[in-house]
Amino acid sequence: MSYLVDERKKSSVFSGYMASPKLKVGPLAAALVVLVLFALSVAAQRVYVYEVESDVEIAEDVPHVPGISGRFGEQLLVVWVPRDVAPGIILFTNETAPIPLYDRKYFLLVVPADARPNQRARAEAFLKTPDGTYPVVFRKPDKGILYTIAHSIEDALDILKQIGLQPEYRGKAELKRIDTAKRDPDAGRETDATPAQVSMPSLGSTFDVYGGLYFRETPVFTIGQVIIPVHGTRSACTNVQGAAYVGYDAKRLLVGTLITGWGSINADLIVEVYRIQNDGSCTLLGSQNFVLMSGTIYTVSLVNPTTSVNQLAVVLKLNVRSYSGSPRVSAFASVLYTRTYRYGFEVGEFSARTAPGSFEQWKTVRRIVIGPYVAYDGYIAQTASSSLRLEIHTAPVNGFCKDLRVRFTINGRMPSGTYTYRGRGGGSVCFYDVNLPSFWQSGFQDEYFFSKALGGGLFWVLDIEYTDGTTPYVNSIYMFDAEAFRYWRWAEQWKTTPGAIDGIWAFPFLSSAVQLYAGPTEPGEPKIYHGLVTIRTDTIERDQRVVLTISGREIFTRIYNVYYIRRAEIDLWMRLSVQGIKVIGAAYLMPDSQINPITAPQWLEIALRVKDAVDLLLTLTGIGGRTVGLLLFVAGKGLESAGGSVTVQVLNDNTARITYRRGWADVASDTIIVPLTIPSLSWRDTPTELKITQLCLDGYCVNPSLKAYVQPDLVHYAIPIHSYLKNWMFRGQVSGVASYYRP
Repeated sequence: MSYLVDERKKSSVFSGYMASPKLKVGPLAAALVVLVLFALSVAAQRVYVYEVESDVEIAEDVPHVPGISGRFGEQLLVVWVPRDVAPGIILFTNETAPIPLYDRKYFLLVVPADARPNQRARAEAFLKTPDGTYPVVFRKPDKGILYTIAHSIEDALDILKQIGLQPEYRGKAELKRIDTAKRDPDAGRETDATPAQVSMPSLGSTFDVYGGLYFRETPVFTIGQVIIPVHGTRSACTNVQGAAYVGYDAKRLLVGTLITGWGSINADLIVEVYRIQNDGSCTLLGSQNFVLMSGTIYTVSLVNPTTSVNQLAVVLKLNVRSYSGSPRVSAFASVLYTRTYRYGFEVGEFSARTAPGSFEQWKTVRRIVIGPYVAYDGYIAQTASSSLRLEIHTAPVNGFCKDLRVRFTINGRMPSGTYTYRGRGGGSVCFYDVNLPSFWQSGFQDEYFFSKALGGGLFWVLDIEYTDGTTPYVNSIYMFDAEAFRYWRWAEQWKTTPGAIDGIWAFPFLSSAVQLYAGPTEPGEPKIYHGLVTIRTDTIERDQRVVLTISGREIFTRIYNVYYIRRAEIDLWMRLSVQGIKVIGAAYLMPDSQINPITAPQWLEIALRVKDAVDLLLTLTGIGGRTVGLLLFVAGKGLESAGGSVTVQVLNDNTARITYRRGWADVASDTIIVPLTIPSLSWRDTPTELKITQLCLDGYCVNPSLKAYVQPDLVHYAIPIHSYLKNWMFRGQVSGVASYYRP
């Protein structure tokens, strides 16, 4: 059951054998290895692979054939492959690449070649193949494998070979439900569409919240059990190494794996689930084993509403039987929680925006990728929206502007509508004003949950063609000040309880964030801009109640020059008076000890969040990272007098403008930390709403109206029900009291 890593072409010379690093491979050893591999190939189970068109999407319940007995029980493996691949552009990197589109009604199904189904069993659907018809039922996967993502049918067959199967492609098949009208998720989906912005959740409401767990990339260089360590500085269990904190009231847990590097690995993934005791120690509830495959998502049934009445933690391990080369395993987890909104400060917002700007193209374009954006943790279900708007300029066809059809998909996998736009102009150029009229909540919800399990990122893929099926020649694309994605988010993994607030909520947490891209393309000098601003509320014990982080970089894509943020202006509004607001020690984000206690992962947080989004884009598109890598934020030196300044100007009683200017010194950092003291926030007994009304980074301005909430002082932070850990503020597990800055 080996898996050849993604860089298969590089590792092909090593795929002839697998050995322990301590094994000296001489003629006899090589012969033994060949014999072992021959025996494995003889014992490999033959499977048929069908290219399936389905009348319904496959999501959480996967196909099973009653009565068969394969390696995965009655379960049929689902492998997503692109329906088609077409030339496109990644808009914010000015990069041309083949862009795939996936379809949840199009996939591969893997059936044991000797399958003998129970023909008398109740069936929900039938799989019609060249080899016969199979009765199918849908349920949670018997062996925990939800699905695998492959770049092509050939890639999928290779994956199956590497886990010890003997696949044979048998052609096209059809999966058809018996009761299509009642079961098809497309029915009623239009009622799921929402307008440009969703209102704030109401106090007292209970809702689903989605978030992630993060683990370190693990190089494999030994046989036996290997812990995949949690990313961060602390384990959730005092007596168990590498435990990731899940917490209370978790409904579902998905784990995803990616295998990169060079070589091959034959291993199982082990997920151990622990209950956290009052003293911080943990007891094992149980474990689940899965076949390790890259690009695969597993569902962990041991995490559920019954077990998570208590605090839970998970440990991920590999059971490595053999490997070759230098493979690396990355693991991620996506958790679905239930939370009740009780006190008014537990939520914030995330806004992924486009700033006004033009992107020159002058080529035939079938697909446009807008992103990637960070998928910030804590997404509250049914609160996502988009006001995406762009203007596409094309060359006329025989002097006329043909009608343009645009299909919107989230991450190239989840559709969000197809619309036709009439062109205006003619002569030398046609103009198409393309906007997203509505937004499908359920599609975003599913895609967010699954993408977090593979690292977490969000982007749009726009498939554009004329209504006659031809591909337009695009002169340029103009982006408006608009939101690609926006949603309300739960601030941290912690829950709240009626009557009293856990003391952990008194400490810092991430409330809100806004990420933007701009495309100030000029003739002969293409460039892009990438920015990120976050609002964090700090501990009630100090004057420092609000901490801003401001990041930005301008990238000249033709000559690969990068300029760090030089100027920023943020207008901050609140209902209380902003008189007396002060900056109390701004600093550049950095990895060393000049600003204690900034240690990994805190100083890495912004870079890692952006890397998550980039890696997901690269995983789904299968392209290599070239200019895309320039978008990662970095850390630099401390803020010195020559390095820049941060000032505050009171515009009126309720609005203050925070301005950053880079100095003449060469400080290699693109992120500034700005702690603020605001006297009116002291001695409050109710939460306080803040709002970023305008944001300008190096002259690229947007109006996000981004809300954040500061926890009050005069409440009883009493009951100690949580472990003192946090994860979502820093994209890594740290002490619950950890902050960016302590003056």
